[in-house]
Amino acid sequence: MIPLIETGGSWRDIGFDVGRAVREQLHVAAASTRAELGGVDPAEVMANVGPYLRITEEAAPDVIEDLRGMAEGSGVSFETLFVLNAGAELTQSVGRFACTVVGITEAGTRDGHVLLAHNEDATAGWGDLTYVIKAEPDDAPAFIAFTYAGLLLHQGVNAAGLGSVGNALYARDARPGIPKLLLYRRALAQCTIEGAIRAVTDPRRAFGNNHLFATADGDLYDVEVSGSRWAMRPGGNHFLAHANHFTLPGMTDLDRDEDLLNSRLRQTRVETLVERDWGSLDACSLRSVMADHANYPRSVCKHHAPESDLDYGTIGSVVIDVTERALWACSGNPCRGEWREVRL
Repeated sequence: MIPLIETGGSWRDIGFDVGRAVREQLHVAAASTRAELGGVDPAEVMANVGPYLRITEEAAPDVIEDLRGMAEGSGVSFETLFVLNAGAELTQSVGRFACTVVGITEAGTRDGHVLLAHNEDATAGWGDLTYVIKAEPDDAPAFIAFTYAGLLLHQGVNAAGLGSVGNALYARDARPGIPKLLLYRRALAQCTIEGAIRAVTDPRRAFGNNHLFATADGDLYDVEVSGSRWAMRPGGNHFLAHANHFTLPGMTDLDRDEDLLNSRLRQTRVETLVERDWGSLDACSLRSVMADHANYPRSVCKHHAPESDLDYGTIGSVVIDVTERALWACSGNPCRGEWREVRL
């Protein structure tokens, strides 16, 4: 079962507890990062990412404290953890992550609850490094969130009734600034959906991502972000799904990857499944949506299979009941993983 870490206090305290709890996993992630960097020590890489660190220290000192605490608790250097979280900006890679998200308003659910879901896709091995955090920060709402490998890619729900999931976009306009993964944690620390949107669209950001936010009040917004632009779409009384391509006016010319067919197929498949079960969806049926195998092995639930030409697959999944402030998460593929329930 996916590990659960319970913590609280200052951001440095929270980071320390997480680092200590997943010390072994973070050392594995650090070794993998060095391999991806061609054996170069992350401390040397930091010489080239000074602007990213300086801007983050100025704009998001809470995030820096979180990472420094994690470094102290795990024995993995702060530099390595920062490089891990800034991987997309440093490598400018395309297609390493192919996640899928969906958000559903009260009108589509059996019990009138607001739901979110996310599949995390990455290269083989990262599924062993996933975990759930349940935290009570001193200066932000309590939250529960899924993440892995020391990333501040917090996808979850907080006590204020704000839910947050998201997925990778690969735009042409990256620049020095706050690494995009760090903005997930900042978003989940907000009390309102407006605060979350302002957090991920901070003009000092380096890159962009797709963010899907929902509230217990029934608001649902998808926010596409690049280094220099952003746009958003409301869900109204319906639902929103997203994969790894830009969809909103003024954003579609930013895609760096020319082959986005699989992304479009995954998004459409999730939309089809949600429309089919509209009005009767719940957290359990949404887990089945995220475990769908149409177009296997390049399906919503991706598998590291010999017959696939992909070097990545689904390493974890999360379903969130924003109304109930509840989360279900599993390591590996959602079709066969053991789901853990956590509530605030």
